[in-house]
Amino acid sequence: MYALTIGVFDGVHKGHQYILRNLLEIAEQVKLEPLAIIFKYPAEKYLGGFEGLILPSWKRKEICEKMGIKVIVKDMQEIWGISHVDYLNNLLKKDVKAIVCGRDFTFGKDALGDVKYLKAASEKKGFIVKVLEDLKNQGDRISSSVIKRELKMGNISFVNNMLGRNWTLEGPVYEDRHVGFKLGFPTANIDVFYKEQILLPKFGVYLVKGYIKGREGSLWGLMNVGLRPTFFEDKKLPKVEVYFLDFFGDLYNEYITLEVLDFLREEKKFNNQQELIQAMEKDEDNARRIIQKNYN
Repeated sequence: MYALTIGVFDGVHKGHQYILRNLLEIAEQVKLEPLAIIFKYPAEKYLGGFEGLILPSWKRKEICEKMGIKVIVKDMQEIWGISHVDYLNNLLKKDVKAIVCGRDFTFGKDALGDVKYLKAASEKKGFIVKVLEDLKNQGDRISSSVIKRELKMGNISFVNNMLGRNWTLEGPVYEDRHVGFKLGFPTANIDVFYKEQILLPKFGVYLVKGYIKGREGSLWGLMNVGLRPTFFEDKKLPKVEVYFLDFFGDLYNEYITLEVLDFLREEKKFNNQQELIQAMEKDEDNARRIIQKNYN
């Protein structure tokens, strides 16, 4: 028997964590197993206006599981045409005895199921419903849309505060044109889109802390996100690349996770390679100062 919450939980931000903690409390109180149904993508992915995810579904699943919650990841299209009445009945048939949600929660075809319907149904069918108010941060409702807005502005400290942890990008390293190596700054190109559509932050240079899967410890690095406008490339596609400070070695086919800590500067087109090298040297000096001052 389950206590359930349902949603995309993109970012698993402080507002989501509030819902998940309440789920755990109710599950403990009435001796139920806590369960979260997480949708891989929000409705905008299918209806239009979707820009990307804050975190991939497997990362959201991992965060919830670490809290002690069982997770099922679903595609929203699986339940797209089911009426709210049938959807709720299906959940109850699967031994759901409690539902925890925010006040704007909707479900079922055309989002006709809402909190009012849930409460009325709970009185008739004898299950628990707990509706939670929104959490706010500096007057802003903590939401995935606010976090996405701030990511696109490069406001990393604001984003990390709303998440309650450092935002991460991750993926396998792939071989590219070796541009960084030729400049004296060997970079690892990370395919952050290799499974799901991820939102990129404002184009520019960031201070990051990197983790290589299967290896202990972490590495300080400079991440560049953008189109590399100084160089001619046949396809101008956004790329994520990282230069690790004081690291020497081959990273091809490794899997890297980057904690994004600080926005250093916007992407810029330089007149020549020498100007770019000078800017990268300044970026490295700046990064080392920030690390020394704030992280040591």
